[in-house]
Amino acid sequence: MKNIWKIIFILVCVIQIAALVLQLPNLVFISKPLLMPALALWMFSETKPVRFVRGAWLAGLAFSTLGDILLMVRAEGKGEIFFVLGLGAFLLAHVFYIGALWFLLQGKSGYLRQNPLWVIPFALYLLALLGWLWPGIPAGLHFPVGAYGIVITAMALSVMQLRSHVPSTVFQIMMSGAILFVLSDSLLAMGKFGNISTGNISVMVTYILGQALLTLGIMRLLK
Repeated sequence: MKNIWKIIFILVCVIQIAALVLQLPNLVFISKPLLMPALALWMFSETKPVRFVRGAWLAGLAFSTLGDILLMVRAEGKGEIFFVLGLGAFLLAHVFYIGALWFLLQGKSGYLRQNPLWVIPFALYLLALLGWLWPGIPAGLHFPVGAYGIVITAMALSVMQLRSHVPSTVFQIMMSGAILFVLSDSLLAMGKFGNISTGNISVMVTYILGQALLTLGIMRLLK
């Protein structure tokens, strides 16, 4: 059946959001680890086996799945170590994403080389967010949280590098995904360290859209 994995991914997304809205924790626990595997299978089924790019992106989705599972275990009160491990899994996911994005440049000079001022808003956002949250972050988590913030910002900047190197519609899709991914993690951090009720629904919606748009952009480039 054509588009079967696309349909399955959308269905899992609907189930996950509906479970959060209806407050069905068991269904949330079952559906969340299926999100990124379904997205990965959709991507795998519709892209050509371009060396490194597809493999790196699929590895990123695999580490995202691991991160989802570890953070769910942490949410069940199993210990702060699972938060750190989950953060590490997502950090590795972004490292693979960054590798794939830079490979797409094929050695060409990226957009930021000619327009370095675009780095400033990304850097200022990261500094402002960490500066605000820093007092609420336990001392033992300063390094992992700071490192993760730098890496996800680097991922967003790596997407910016592709501007003028890929079709404008693809760039817009991927840049929107990167921003939503950063927003999702920002909301998660605000809820955990800033004593602000950001809500699981807003975190998950921005996370799902972020991952999906980034992957959709890659899919369009690899078709």
